[in-house]
Amino acid sequence: MTQTLTFYDIPGNASPTKAWTPNPWKGRLALTMKGLPHRTVWVEYPDIADVCKKLGAQPTGTRGGQPLYTLPVLEDPNTGAITSESFSIAEYLDATYPDTLQLIPKGTKALQIMFRDVFEEKVFRMMLETQALGIVALLSPESSVYWREKVGAAFGKKLEDLLPDDHAKEERWNQALQGLSILDKWANQNESGPFIMGESPSFADVVLAAHLIWLETLAGGDSKEWKSVMEADGGRWARLNDEFRKWYWVDEESAKPV
Repeated sequence: MTQTLTFYDIPGNASPTKAWTPNPWKGRLALTMKGLPHRTVWVEYPDIADVCKKLGAQPTGTRGGQPLYTLPVLEDPNTGAITSESFSIAEYLDATYPDTLQLIPKGTKALQIMFRDVFEEKVFRMMLETQALGIVALLSPESSVYWREKVGAAFGKKLEDLLPDDHAKEERWNQALQGLSILDKWANQNESGPFIMGESPSFADVVLAAHLIWLETLAGGDSKEWKSVMEADGGRWARLNDEFRKWYWVDEESAKPV
């Protein structure tokens, strides 16, 4: 019997489940789609580096010439493995639990990575600018300060100055919708199926679904932004969202207030 895996995530207050940020949602979806038992440990932004070092998790990059530690991280008591970063988690789970749904089918690793990177460049970067202030508002006081000073600093200007008026915000949002339309044209090359690879979900769909959760959590289901995505491209993203709803799950015990 598979022992319960431990998943390290960042809490937010915009959702009753605490889960909100897209990179951890990718790893969480991978676990849920594979039917693997797991529990969540919530880690505030300023504590991530210390927790990762204590676990022996590998840094996922550098910032200011220093190792950068990020979440998600997965701890698997069945093997003793500690895995950082959502794509690596999906890759690890595919290899370790081969009888579950394969998110990175053999021969598609490069394509899955390219899709993720194109999505981040043509869609998420623009969406993030429109939602940055909302992110600060949903975090705890200590994480809010950290996000503004460390993560938000990557924008090169104060968050309040990213999009100075409604016109600039709408323009950036339209760029994100245009990026989604490019992905829609690619997916339309399939003969059938709601997913990027057709009939079967893959990591590319996990990327999309994780960001749909993020957007609905931040902007709200009644927001102009959410409705525009659900109506875009003939309703493709609404259909994908519906397909993934059964996997939008957070363990109840972890979601309880402390």
